[in-house]
Amino acid sequence: MSLEIRDIVFDKTKKTKKAALYYKTEPFFVNVDNYTHTNNWEILQSIKILNHKGFSVDLIDRRNSNWKPESKYDIFLGLGVGNSGRNFAKHAIISGAPRKILLAMGPQPDTSNKRTLKRYEMFKERTGYSAPPMRTVEDVVGEKFLDIIEATDFIFAIGEEGTPSYNSFLKYDKPVLNFLPSTSSSVKFDNTYLQTRKNNSFLCFAGNGFICKGVDLVVEAFLRTPEKELHICGPSSEKSFFNYYGSKISKSPNIKYHGFIKPGGDIFNKLAATCSYVIFHSSSEGCCTSVATSIKAGIVPIINSWTGILVENEINGFTLNEKGDIISDIIDTCEAASNITTEKYNTLVNGVIKKSKLFSQESFTQSYSKALDIVLQKQG
Repeated sequence: MSLEIRDIVFDKTKKTKKAALYYKTEPFFVNVDNYTHTNNWEILQSIKILNHKGFSVDLIDRRNSNWKPESKYDIFLGLGVGNSGRNFAKHAIISGAPRKILLAMGPQPDTSNKRTLKRYEMFKERTGYSAPPMRTVEDVVGEKFLDIIEATDFIFAIGEEGTPSYNSFLKYDKPVLNFLPSTSSSVKFDNTYLQTRKNNSFLCFAGNGFICKGVDLVVEAFLRTPEKELHICGPSSEKSFFNYYGSKISKSPNIKYHGFIKPGGDIFNKLAATCSYVIFHSSSEGCCTSVATSIKAGIVPIINSWTGILVENEINGFTLNEKGDIISDIIDTCEAASNITTEKYNTLVNGVIKKSKLFSQESFTQSYSKALDIVLQKQG
């Protein structure tokens, strides 16, 4: 897999400007239609957006530590809040671009680390097991992140404006512009779901790192409420989680683990036809695309604010608290959700369908283009 692809142009129009994009070259070597990772499609689309605005694009892979630019760039965009952003400051500076954009695919890294490590402390206090943390950042924290900020002119934060992740960048006195993630075009809402869903059936759809994603907290709540069903989807990458909870889940008739599933696939659609709610209690997200995907299928969210999606109680979802006894709050909120009337649930689904318009290929294209336009207007 190449560490750099130069002069990418998807259309035939003449390009008078040059952009450098520091992200990953993977989408040029995989089937993007599989939608295994949302950002593979987004990388290709962001290049097309730049092409439309007159830029040819050099794509630099995040593993490329020795990039040597051969062009004069008009704009530089790159990862900068996770470990993949370790080269952002160096690459941004040597690009020579007059406008440099930090692509923030998650919260400010020190803030994210603090919240993630707290979840692992809670896991140890509750279970007695010490789990090695997943999804923490090492390479762009403290002074290193300040170097990134120093090399940054604009911050593009994924997710909705006003979420905790977006707000975590406001203190740096740099323009913060949001853009919205895409979701698989194969995921759709079917009206028949309203006849087949069960009010006591819940979906927890997660990615790598079940403890920092709060899956352990959700499992604890459902172990205490056997009258409610929980369906868990996601990779089995966090061994500490499964070492402690694996046997508990397999012995619990109300909890089923489905493994990694494809959005819009047969298993996903069966769960969308069964589960009334998607529940998520993440430690820190820019915008949780698994929840955004579930919302697109009209599944009502029960989430905390750090999931990175804003919901309004009684309109399009339920909000989980950050303080107090988290597990008790999950139990109480799920109980309240299970007991609403059919009419009220249908109203919530209508609100969710409206909300889902924010998380699509179209919304990504519109929001990313709008953010770029603001940068280019200030540039020229």
